Amino acid sequence: MNKHTVFLLKSTLVLFCLNPGGILHAQNDSIQEMEEIVVEGTRSSKSIADIPTRVEVLTEEIDESATMDPSKIAHLLTHSTGIQVQTTSAASNTANVRIQGLDGKYTQILKDGFPLYGGFTGSLSIMQIPPLDLRQIEYIKGGASTLYGAGAISGLINLISKDPMKEEHLLHVNASHVGAFDLNSYVSRKKGKIGFSILAQRNSHAMYDVNGDGFTDLPNLVKYNLNPRLRFNITDRIHLVAGATFTDEIRKGGDTHLVRGEQPDSLHFFFEGNDVKRVTSQLKLECLTVKDRVWTLKNSVSRSYRDMNSRFAPLQTTRFTGIQLSSFSEVTYGGKWPNTTFIAGANVYTHEFRELRPDSFPARDEESITLGAFVQFTYTLFKKIHGETGMRLDAQSNRELFWLPRSFFLIKWTENITTRFGGGMGYRTPTLFNQEAEQIYFRNVLPVSDAELETEMSAGGSIDIGMKFPIGKHYFISFNQMFFLTRVNRPLQLADTGFHSGIYHYKNFDGMVRSHGAETFLKFGFFKFVFFAGYTYTNAFLLSENSGYTTLPLTPQHSLKGDLLYSLPGKWRIGADYEYKGAQKLSDGRTTPGIWTFGTVVEYTYRQYTFFGNAENITDVRQTRYENMIRSPHFTPQYTEVWAPLDGFVFNAGIKLRL
Repeated sequence: MNKHTVFLLKSTLVLFCLNPGGILHAQNDSIQEMEEIVVEGTRSSKSIADIPTRVEVLTEEIDESATMDPSKIAHLLTHSTGIQVQTTSAASNTANVRIQGLDGKYTQILKDGFPLYGGFTGSLSIMQIPPLDLRQIEYIKGGASTLYGAGAISGLINLISKDPMKEEHLLHVNASHVGAFDLNSYVSRKKGKIGFSILAQRNSHAMYDVNGDGFTDLPNLVKYNLNPRLRFNITDRIHLVAGATFTDEIRKGGDTHLVRGEQPDSLHFFFEGNDVKRVTSQLKLECLTVKDRVWTLKNSVSRSYRDMNSRFAPLQTTRFTGIQLSSFSEVTYGGKWPNTTFIAGANVYTHEFRELRPDSFPARDEESITLGAFVQFTYTLFKKIHGETGMRLDAQSNRELFWLPRSFFLIKWTENITTRFGGGMGYRTPTLFNQEAEQIYFRNVLPVSDAELETEMSAGGSIDIGMKFPIGKHYFISFNQMFFLTRVNRPLQLADTGFHSGIYHYKNFDGMVRSHGAETFLKFGFFKFVFFAGYTYTNAFLLSENSGYTTLPLTPQHSLKGDLLYSLPGKWRIGADYEYKGAQKLSDGRTTPGIWTFGTVVEYTYRQYTFFGNAENITDVRQTRYENMIRSPHFTPQYTEVWAPLDGFVFNAGIKLRL
């Protein structure tokens, strides 16, 4: 089921509160308490009530979502309107995050402010990141490259870890009728000035073929995750945080005969396998000086190995294997003046990819170094008007300089009515690792040529109005209306080098990508019930003088999400949710029908035990009910465009034990 039901079951009255600084999903203990949520993704470390940038924050929902799916954050990210998790390969169940209709390559994912994800393993990131050690998720929609550099053209998602200084002991077991089994443990302990936490997981999934066509709708999967984290308060003013992530995963999908280990033949040959090993480190040193000025040093290193082995014809095997090594180092200095918060800093980001076993095709190695400097001010113009203005200058090897201004403003008309508006610029440099190349397993895709390709540049902005009205003791209503616009110039496209030559290269499109639309949120609470509805209108298209207007594929113009929740604290949580995804254009010109999906969840708590059952897609909506996905030329499943669920109805249940 879509996780809206689970997210907000934490309290008797759950409030989708539209704060002046953004949208906060949290329990309704008090409005004053909720406004103390501090936003980190904007670098200003201010309360969500006072931040001019429109930020959406998930807090309590993370624990509830992890109860339902502890293996990955993919379902959790779908909670926000305007965000779509797009499956890129059902054989491997890879996916990316699309914000406001733009391709997933334009979304930047951070962990505690570190850009650890992307590149060759980018399509697996949201399928590998576990939610159990997260305390907060922040969404910033629209151009955000000014904050953290390249890649955040459509927005960024910042995943914030739990504080190791808070004691917690959790054992979580989950299983589903489609073959999933998850065993998870999270422990956090404190002793004096030192806090330590560790998340250990084993997630597995048997291959699943719901329609009996001989091809997997969910892959065979075995994954291990280990996330240790340490905090050392050296003094009251000096703090050190160190963390690491170890991931080892094997995915196998395709023809069920081959997934079971049988040898390929003329009838059974399609296969896609992924062997992924990822190690990352994080180090942060924070020093508070006189007048509450703060020096911060950050460093992270990420090493990823991926072996992508595919067979899409009896005698045609493709193997793309490589090692990606990236690092991020940053120093910042920030503080406060009267009515102003400031931060300035510099960073360096390195990226290196080395292809292994290139065979006869040229190796697609990549290497780059990006130096950046930035400054940002958050200030009060008048009593009811706040601003946030920043500038970044990036310099990348073999590229021009990138100037990235950004400005947002907040007007507090009254205590309950606010307006935010502003915009910024973004960029993305050419790279081999895009969805189009992965869908063909990087087969016969030429290396990226820095000399021939231009950088994708973007500009965009948004405006919204938010209202919140507690009505007496047992009722509330909140509403937010937002309009957005983003334009990307010279977007990168994968194209055939000749007339059906079978050799592909990247080129810059001779026009632009444009996405504009609106998001509408409404939440109404009464006694122990909460009703939520979120509607998104998206018009995303390619536009050029030569080819004219072309709607971006897999982008529904109309989508609706919502839920109805009931909660009896400490005992019962019951909910039902719904989602409508409107008609979508496909690359071959076809238009899909609109689809509805529904789900329900029941959770019961007895002492330290929580028992839960969850039903997703209870009407069993599946793409294979609308079309046969096994097509010529090789009679393999055409998974390049997935526009509806493939696994259909899913039921899972489990137990959560807090010690």
